[in-house]
Amino acid sequence: MSKFDILLMAYQNLMRRKVRTALTVLGVLIGTTSIVVMISMGIGLKESITQSMAQWGSLNQITVNSNIRFDEEGNPMGDAKALNDAAVEELKNIPGVVGVSPGYELGGEAFWGRKQGYFSLVGLDPSQMENFEFSTTRGRLLKEEDRFNIVLGGMVGYNFRDPNKPFEEYDDIPWEDRTLDEYNPTVKMVDERIVFSVRNNTGKERKINFTVIGIIDPEKMDKSYSAYAPISEVKDIRKYMQGGSSSGKDSRIKTKDGYVQGPSPDDYSFIWVKGESIERTKELSKELRDMGYQAYSMADNLEGIEEMSRTIQAVLGGIGGITLLVAAIGIINTMIMSIYERTREIGVMKVIGATFGDIRMLFLTEAGLIGLAGGFVGLGLSYTLSFIVNKFAGSIVSGGLGMGGGSSDVAISLIPPWLAIFALVFSFSIGIIAGIYPADRAVKISPIEAIRSS
Repeated sequence: MSKFDILLMAYQNLMRRKVRTALTVLGVLIGTTSIVVMISMGIGLKESITQSMAQWGSLNQITVNSNIRFDEEGNPMGDAKALNDAAVEELKNIPGVVGVSPGYELGGEAFWGRKQGYFSLVGLDPSQMENFEFSTTRGRLLKEEDRFNIVLGGMVGYNFRDPNKPFEEYDDIPWEDRTLDEYNPTVKMVDERIVFSVRNNTGKERKINFTVIGIIDPEKMDKSYSAYAPISEVKDIRKYMQGGSSSGKDSRIKTKDGYVQGPSPDDYSFIWVKGESIERTKELSKELRDMGYQAYSMADNLEGIEEMSRTIQAVLGGIGGITLLVAAIGIINTMIMSIYERTREIGVMKVIGATFGDIRMLFLTEAGLIGLAGGFVGLGLSYTLSFIVNKFAGSIVSGGLGMGGGSSDVAISLIPPWLAIFALVFSFSIGIIAGIYPADRAVKISPIEAIRSS
């Protein structure tokens, strides 16, 4: 018998008992739906938390600081890792590093017209801004040739107030709407002059006039409350705040046994490092700490989330697997009942030349079709249920994860292509496995006994 003949005969046999076939398919359908929806909820949870974390900082970015190490008794030991040009070159040469930017960070009072405020002024390498995922909603990013130009974080405008007004017009804006351009006062600061005020060690004040040339996307929460300028200009301001010179300053740290070398006043405040992938970023964080640096990345927090997600998927998938196991028992029962009803038919097939392989293939095909049909319908139902869950519960979970401010609702249930393919292959395989025992029983039927007993 050809494979097409076996497939056609299997389909016709299943259609003889439509109700019984439909009920058996229903069992597979429920099992498949249970597995897909439950695993998809575990995947959706992980992606939702990852998406929430990404709003508060790039998952590929590591912040490196100088580090004084301490012994078990809390006493400093060894020398601090210097954040200087040599350190920058050392970090650039680490495999898997695709971006490095040293930086300075200063705090100070600022003035915007009649309004007073404050922000952290961060000096960065302008050529690395796009590499570290800076993007603007107004204006542009910094360039190497910029002088006295700054780019503001998307929420800096909320730090400014008119001292003659107890309340500003944006005080009543809901937090979830504060990143929207029509409500955000920061967008009004483009092309405006900002006066940044600093004082040196003697208390002498210096005011620097900056022009705002761009506003960073307020969805970049880790960059929303700082202002950014070329590193060379911020370095000059920092030297002024230190009194114009770092000479004569003892950067050593006193311990009970003497001194250990602390960070130099000329060192960078921090160095940003970007990994080529999230997995590599997690590895880089560990490597940098082993090298003596203090290193932190948002990706460090993903390990616990991934472990929790795997546990949830295993538990939920196991519950769905039990349902599919019950469906497999239903397939076995249906196929055995079919054998009893078709004993004479099986005998005739053997008499007219059907081989054992043909008989076995026929029953396996019938069982596989039941599993495949249940898988297809169950997958369609899974997508429907996933859509309903995300539609009506996504906004609730979005609020719970703190993902307001214009963010789209969280996908609680997420069905990636690999899960859909897995569902179809698994349901078909369950059908085939469930059909092995009935197929063997059909093969063992004696054709003479089958015809005589009919």
